[in-house]
Amino acid sequence: MGELVHPEEPLSILLAPPDTQAASMSEHVELYNDSGRVPSKIDPPVGALYHDEDHCQGSGPKLCVAFVGMGSQHPAMGRQLAERYPPFLASIRENDRILTEVYGQPSLLDRTGLFIPGTECSLNTSGTWSLHDVILSFAYVQISLWDLIRNLGFKANFAIGTSVGEIAMGYAAGHYDRSTTIGIAAAFATTMSEVEGNGATIFVAVSPRQARLIIDDVLLQAGVTSGLWISSFHSPHAVAIAGTHPLINALFAFLSNSKTFSDTFAVQLPQLGCAFHTPLMEPIEAPFKAALENLDLDRKSDGGTREVRVMSTIDGTWLNRPLDSDYFWDNVLRPTKFGDIVQKLVHDEGENIIILEIAAHPAMKTCVEQCGARYVGLIRRPASNSLVDGSNECIQILEAVQHLHDAGFRSELPLGVFEQALRLLRAGK
Repeated sequence: MGELVHPEEPLSILLAPPDTQAASMSEHVELYNDSGRVPSKIDPPVGALYHDEDHCQGSGPKLCVAFVGMGSQHPAMGRQLAERYPPFLASIRENDRILTEVYGQPSLLDRTGLFIPGTECSLNTSGTWSLHDVILSFAYVQISLWDLIRNLGFKANFAIGTSVGEIAMGYAAGHYDRSTTIGIAAAFATTMSEVEGNGATIFVAVSPRQARLIIDDVLLQAGVTSGLWISSFHSPHAVAIAGTHPLINALFAFLSNSKTFSDTFAVQLPQLGCAFHTPLMEPIEAPFKAALENLDLDRKSDGGTREVRVMSTIDGTWLNRPLDSDYFWDNVLRPTKFGDIVQKLVHDEGENIIILEIAAHPAMKTCVEQCGARYVGLIRRPASNSLVDGSNECIQILEAVQHLHDAGFRSELPLGVFEQALRLLRAGK
């Protein structure tokens, strides 16, 4: 392959308008293929993004992939990648094949129209879908985004997951294979549908201590002793609170009328569909565990990275037990400790830790930064309030690759293979 002329050029050229791109072409990079020298249509900093030295060892940067739970789903997620990047679509289709052929469930793709180019999605634009569709679609997109990252030659040192994101986390860390991952997602989707609508969840920008005081006041005013719980510890300054619908409504009223908290940011998360990570999930324990007992949870993944260490958002420490039916039941019932473990990673690994969020939209950026870690996101949902849809998932992946490069990470792929993978993404512009 030819040597790149400007190996440290940023991706700003890639993202420039077409007229400014043209002015830059003659002065920038030319790629080679087996047939000879071919000017590139988009100027890739391939030499800057590729290096055969391992930058993820020793005192260099450490990558933690974070598989975040439900809430960021939307009908357009993954569609542009599926249209422009064949490996992503192949991964999505393989997920669906396993769901239908191995587990005997109806095709998610055929039922909903998600992901497939040229197919109209039947789900509403708000992302407030049935729990069944949310959980399966989240597993699909997270598995396939991880496959894309691995396809580009990047590896992770650590993996974490929150809520149903721990399903794909186990796949990424090599604890089980793709077929088992889809089976776990199907078990979650089927059994959690039985408690759909059992409560609600809100995000509140307060500390855990403040959240406990608020909960105590609301319960006291309502004359009850339970019904509201902190379901997720997102950061030192943000939590999720879940509970029954009447008490969630009372919580909103309390915040609005409180002199102390009237200006506090709080938003209900209807996309979650239930009071996840609370005792209100207890009625499904038996069917949930039974569904998981039918799976081989120890069938190792060929696509996983065995050296990836997992930190559990359920236990709040390094994972030291199997991802079995007991663990996943704790995932359903107990609060998640995302903020705690990100802070622990920062404490253990220092400033070199980078959190790469694997989700349909960057939901945890602010929380990660509040915990002291650097953040990189992948794809984003289209802006609903914009007259022009400027979203492009292929550009967003290229931006993420550039951010990883800037942090010191390099692809492990042979240069020619890495160039070809980037060409596919650039074709999506």
